[in-house]
Amino acid sequence: MSKPIPNPTRLSRLPASEDSLGVGRLFRNGRVLPDEDLPRLRWRLRTSQQLRAIRPRLFLKVAIPVGVAFLMGGMVGAGVWPFWPKKESKESVVVSSDPDTTPNTKKRRARTVATATTLPAQTESIPEATPPAPEPATPENRPIADAPNPVPPPVKRRAAVHVEIQPVPTPPTAPNVAPEVAPPSAIAVEQALLGEALRNLREGHDARTALALIAEHGERFPQGALHAEETMLRIEALLALGRGDEALTILDQAPLASLPNRDEQLVVRGELRAAHGHWREAKEDFDEALRERSVPAAHAKLRSLQERALWGRASARSRLGEPTFARADLELYLRHFPEGRFAGAAASLVKDMP
Repeated sequence: MSKPIPNPTRLSRLPASEDSLGVGRLFRNGRVLPDEDLPRLRWRLRTSQQLRAIRPRLFLKVAIPVGVAFLMGGMVGAGVWPFWPKKESKESVVVSSDPDTTPNTKKRRARTVATATTLPAQTESIPEATPPAPEPATPENRPIADAPNPVPPPVKRRAAVHVEIQPVPTPPTAPNVAPEVAPPSAIAVEQALLGEALRNLREGHDARTALALIAEHGERFPQGALHAEETMLRIEALLALGRGDEALTILDQAPLASLPNRDEQLVVRGELRAAHGHWREAKEDFDEALRERSVPAAHAKLRSLQERALWGRASARSRLGEPTFARADLELYLRHFPEGRFAGAAASLVKDMP
């Protein structure tokens, strides 16, 4: 028969020798309720936990402002120190006119100066000594009538020398000299001349002034960078003045491929050649202006040039004895430009043709 196992000792009743971990003491303390009420106990526990959590933050809140103030004070002091006024001792320089310059004399003078400097009040408060009473005249001390009066020794006076510090003369400031402006470049002068000529020609309608400016440009820049623009403006000014012969001469000599508006110059030269009876050369110019372009063009300026080229080529073909091609150009003109400025004349010519 087995021996019954005794009941284990309760944790709250463990003796101190066996309670090495303090578990029994914990249970014993847990059974004893505190004297204060539970809400207050909860508040104390919660407050202690909150204080334990915010303690590092409180330290940082205090330490950071103190550190920042210390750092800023050091920076301000380092910045202000060079500008802080320094006290300089003012010493008066006294030069003695006494030729006696022995060491003992110098020491006495230094002692006298120090005493007069440090104790001015005591010196002023010392009462004056009363002169002693005159002794009765006796044969021994009776003055001799013929003895000369004693001459007092000369009083040595000190001359004070004031050292005046002359101000350092400031060097004269150089007068403000305006910076040199670089002259304008050649291309800038060309642009200014031709721009003024263009404004006089198209805005002011003053072809003579424009032609004079263009001539000045040609004299100053015979091989300038804007030679092609100069040729174009010269032709336009000559046409505005009714000098078509001179314009045709320039157009016959100028390479039209280098001009900015080649198609317009081709149509102008074709019209001038037709006016002088050069129908074949005029027809070639009109053909070149209409080549590789669909009729009518999308741009309004190109449509105007195509209208003039079609009418000019139809007139040249009619003069050259090519009525079939002339009729085709007139019909093409009326189909695309029914309201054009040559529409009435083109319709009359088409009716009269067989």
